Amino acid sequence: MSKIPDYIELMKPRLIPLLLLVAIASMVVAKGEALGIRPLVEMGVLGFIGLGGSAALNNYFDRDIDSKMDRTACRPIPSGRVPPKNALLFGLVLIGVSIILTASLLNPLTAFIIGLGAFLYVWFYTLKLKRNTPSAVVWGGLAGSIPALGGWAAVSRTGWLTPLFIFLVVFFWQPSHFWSLALLVKQDYGRAGVPVLPVLEEESKVVSNAILYNVLVLPFTYLLFITGGLHPFYLYSITVLNLFLMVFSVVAYFVKKRNVYRSNYRFSLAYMFMFLLALIVGKLV
Repeated sequence: MSKIPDYIELMKPRLIPLLLLVAIASMVVAKGEALGIRPLVEMGVLGFIGLGGSAALNNYFDRDIDSKMDRTACRPIPSGRVPPKNALLFGLVLIGVSIILTASLLNPLTAFIIGLGAFLYVWFYTLKLKRNTPSAVVWGGLAGSIPALGGWAAVSRTGWLTPLFIFLVVFFWQPSHFWSLALLVKQDYGRAGVPVLPVLEEESKVVSNAILYNVLVLPFTYLLFITGGLHPFYLYSITVLNLFLMVFSVVAYFVKKRNVYRSNYRFSLAYMFMFLLALIVGKLV
């Protein structure tokens, strides 16, 4: 019999905080000190529900390949802890509740963006791209970046250039971050028949592509300083972060070892958290 923790696990709760922080950072940059607690709480709760629903549907549609991968075989559906039909219904209900309550408590535009994010993640990435093209991780990043727009829409109707830049930072950051992980578990992806770049190409080409996408991140982090009305603290912080991002990338190119890829993956995750925190602090100080 399924238990509550099994359904919580379906929501991939470890992935949600970063996505929520993207939305929250966008909200803070939009309103600064004028931002109230209520929209933050509403976005946090409703965003968690919507993101969790999308993750549950991803678990449902990926249950066959998850069962073939060591890293994912213990997830609730392939391990038999949650029946597939229950996961499907759970995900649909969560997304529906999130959209309806967001339209009521925040505004219809934010609700639309949450629905669009779910569509992009479940239909566009999970069903159409993931099993068919190594570019899935690139274009699938649209779903992971959209909280930047949702957060802005929750509290503002103007100045859309700034959330677009946040969106693009997250969008171009995601491929390199994912490939660092995929290099560590490429045998899993190969066994499941998922055509990720590390399965199809030599490591040098994968790392070269990762460096390219990290380079594409850089200009938008600086454009945010111009359009976002941020304190110089942000400029100093992002310059240091960008320097380390490129150092880790270049080291991975010349030292192709698992421990280097693992370090790259961990720093990449830390980079995004620190970038978003720098945005928040840079707006409030």
